[in-house]
Amino acid sequence: MNVLDYSSWTVMAVLMPAFKRASRSGRFSVGSGDLLLDFCRRLGGNLPLLRSILRSNISAFVGASFDNEGKGGTVELLSSYVARALLREVSREGSDFLIGEQPAVLPGWTAGAVQVLANARSMSVERGLPWVGDREVLLALLASEGTTASALVTRSGVDRGELLSEVGRLKPFQGKHPWAPAVDSLERTGFLRVNVVSRLLMWPITVLSWKVDGPRSGLLTTLEDEAVRQAVREGSADVQFEHIVLAAASILHQLALSEIPEPEELRSSRPILDGYGLSYADLIRRLVARAGSALSASAGESLTIPARPPVASPEVETAFEQSRGRVAQGASYPEVLEQLFAMPQAKSAISTLTADQP
Repeated sequence: MNVLDYSSWTVMAVLMPAFKRASRSGRFSVGSGDLLLDFCRRLGGNLPLLRSILRSNISAFVGASFDNEGKGGTVELLSSYVARALLREVSREGSDFLIGEQPAVLPGWTAGAVQVLANARSMSVERGLPWVGDREVLLALLASEGTTASALVTRSGVDRGELLSEVGRLKPFQGKHPWAPAVDSLERTGFLRVNVVSRLLMWPITVLSWKVDGPRSGLLTTLEDEAVRQAVREGSADVQFEHIVLAAASILHQLALSEIPEPEELRSSRPILDGYGLSYADLIRRLVARAGSALSASAGESLTIPARPPVASPEVETAFEQSRGRVAQGASYPEVLEQLFAMPQAKSAISTLTADQP
């Protein structure tokens, strides 16, 4: 479970506003300085030194980034992969809530922002934490050198060592839950219990979905949504069978990380995944190993995000249409998953994902 492919909800609560501010301002990038300022806004009420940074003359740093921000640092490849995947997801999620015409190009993330997230992930692994919390990201921001965040701290006049000690005394995980969208999807579709208010609000939609697509349609909806999300995290323009395989494994991974018991039908699907050797943590490690030199070359580079969200390839769309028909006729999620994995394209994707690296 220590792949740490997920962050806490509170980390997302800092990354998302930073991205939206950049988007609304028409800027082309989001840097470490943007992240630090949003941490100051979020946590400044509890940390006086962060309030001091926010009160200082920050106008010169809003939207700024040094040309060499984040360059030259050594970043562990798995941490770099996780950071870049998470930031792609933030951009996609954030752009979905932008009001008005979508920009032709979404703001990218500077190399400094990528490296800070990667360093936070490495720090969390060293401390044996189950996911990346906001404290670790803030510590990585404050400890970084040659970044806009570092310059912002220096300009504010705040004692960096004192601030690091103050942040270090914070409890890990200011949020109690990891960022796990599949869990939210299962709650919306009625497969996980939620509080009474949320259940009443979602009930009409759930009932309509069950009437149209069958009572088991929610699990397939979650699989489809998660496949799109995996394509986003990989930086792919299209949803391929590889992303369906990753999605099926990721749903169970997110439930385990959230310490939520698996619903019966998902529990019945586990033998299928185990039969193919599909552990999400293992798949991610293999993806990183497969990327190898390509990921290493991009580790210190800025991250650009395409404005168009990924769409299902024609073969994937056909496969999902067939699966929806089976569900409407009463097929269970394990039966649908087994049929999906039996398709030649899925078998090829599984073979590639699980292949031993030379």
